[in-house]
Amino acid sequence: MEQSKQPLFRISGRRSLYFYCILTGIVSGLGAFLFSRLLAVCEYLFLERAAGLTLPHASGEFLVEPKDVSNWGIPFADEYRPWFLFLLPIFGGLLTGWIVNKFSPESGGTGSDAMIDSFHNREGKMNPVVSLIKSVATIFTLASGGSGGKEGPISQIGAGFGSLLATLLKAGARARRTLLLAGTAGGLGAIFHAPLGGALTSVEMIYREDIESDSLIPCIISSVSAYLVYSALNGFKTVYRVADTEFSRYTDLIFYLALGVLCFICGDIFIRFFRRIQAYSAGLRISPIIKPALGGIVVGTVGLFLPETIGTGAGILQVALDGKDPVGTQGLFSVLYRDAGLWLVFLFFILAGMKMITTSFTIGTGGSAGMFGPSLFIGGMLGGGVGTLAKILMYPDLSVTSFILVGMGAFYAGVASAPIAGMIMICEMIGSYTLLPPLMVVSILTFVLSHKLSLYKAQKENRFQSPAHFWDMNRDFLEELSVNSYRDRLRKIAVTYENRLLSELEEEALKIQASDYVVLNRENRYLGILSLRKVRHTLESRNSAGNLITVGDVIDTEAPVGGPEDSLAGLLKSLIDQDLDKIAILENGTFIGYLRFADLMKIYFENTFPKLSKPASSEAKL
Repeated sequence: MEQSKQPLFRISGRRSLYFYCILTGIVSGLGAFLFSRLLAVCEYLFLERAAGLTLPHASGEFLVEPKDVSNWGIPFADEYRPWFLFLLPIFGGLLTGWIVNKFSPESGGTGSDAMIDSFHNREGKMNPVVSLIKSVATIFTLASGGSGGKEGPISQIGAGFGSLLATLLKAGARARRTLLLAGTAGGLGAIFHAPLGGALTSVEMIYREDIESDSLIPCIISSVSAYLVYSALNGFKTVYRVADTEFSRYTDLIFYLALGVLCFICGDIFIRFFRRIQAYSAGLRISPIIKPALGGIVVGTVGLFLPETIGTGAGILQVALDGKDPVGTQGLFSVLYRDAGLWLVFLFFILAGMKMITTSFTIGTGGSAGMFGPSLFIGGMLGGGVGTLAKILMYPDLSVTSFILVGMGAFYAGVASAPIAGMIMICEMIGSYTLLPPLMVVSILTFVLSHKLSLYKAQKENRFQSPAHFWDMNRDFLEELSVNSYRDRLRKIAVTYENRLLSELEEEALKIQASDYVVLNRENRYLGILSLRKVRHTLESRNSAGNLITVGDVIDTEAPVGGPEDSLAGLLKSLIDQDLDKIAILENGTFIGYLRFADLMKIYFENTFPKLSKPASSEAKL
């Protein structure tokens, strides 16, 4: 007989899965590098050359130098054009709306929600086309001034490839979900230069109060692989350049705790406002192509006054971390700005509030971008405000930079229910764990206060509520146990023969409290089951036919039987389906005993609650 050939490339165990995690990480790193380069070029062309807006950049971001595009023949001038900056988000919204609704309607939104939903409800299946379309749509969203983060499409590139790879390998749902998360971890680890933070974020963001611990090692492998590939092309450096960070006074904790409470309050406002914009946009009876353009009107208006609140905001965070003025000379609000005292505190809070508005109107109306970047910006500005206030009131030498970083991690921990990921991600993005103690305190505080909040609709409370773990949570121990393991539980007491009178058997059954009997013939061969709950004499039939009807006349010859190799779960199902109390066990056609429904339930109890169960004792009931 010809043997079936096993596929050459397949997931046959943990080691092969780890190999494909490395491959997923490599592709994620390359995808992150390509996406970041395309986004940087488009931002330079649209925002800097066309609108004349000069925005700062984070130290780890790729910068497009004028000499790099000098031979492209672009006729744009360098002067600031506020009218063009107002129109740019509107045109970008129209273009994004057309791309998303023409090619892939599910490409809109944050991207992380789609990945989380795929993990829980779609067995890890993702259409790779969605990742590509979302990448293009996000580039146009952010390059035209839309407010959002670039992590959404980058993580989707990795997640889409991981899901596609598992499908090509004909892997099961469990392996596909693992590669989905591994791809997400690779994208995050690469773009944020945070291999451990990317892995922790991917396994923590899918639950509110749990982590997908089974996928942690594969995610670390993929994230490290992606980080090495991306850094080899982009350089080994941190996302943010930070010099002045410290935590040396316990009294600072008072302001840090206040920052945690403020992050919780603002996180609640942000999520509610974002959901309200989403609902309002969904209810508008207009073409979905136009909706992002309507959001662009609001974004463009805010951008006229505070251009610092459009785009990714990473550069503004870098300026604030450097201890410089977060507001530049461009924008109508700059004429009102005064770098003095409480006015600076007020400015930080204004930037945080305006970022909530621009992000909600960008993504809530159908734009394509991530929410991690805006969360860092909002939290950083809140931290800057609290830190500046503490510096004015108590400590002139206090490090505002430290408060900005703690606010970044704490705000994301609250709105995404990811406290561990928020802490580690910030530490890796600055290349230092100096601020880990206040980060832990504030992030946990914000997380505890925000336990009912969630930026991602698809998140589950824990793995008990996830369809991905229904098999684990509803595991039937009886499926793994065979009759052979419990031969000592087999009984031969409630056994009778076919030639016995039914009336005699009924009298015996009252004495030994048996309801069902196993029926044998004279050669001790199994014939069937007699259930006295279903067949018994009436008063009239006992008087008229008590000496005529035998057991053999009324037995159920179709009653199910079991064998030594059968699982106890199958026997229990047969008893329930046939409404019987006993099932006969045959070995090579010979009756060797029976198991009762009560025996099977006791075995289940002993395996489920071993500490509570007691040794089996002899019983009178049969």
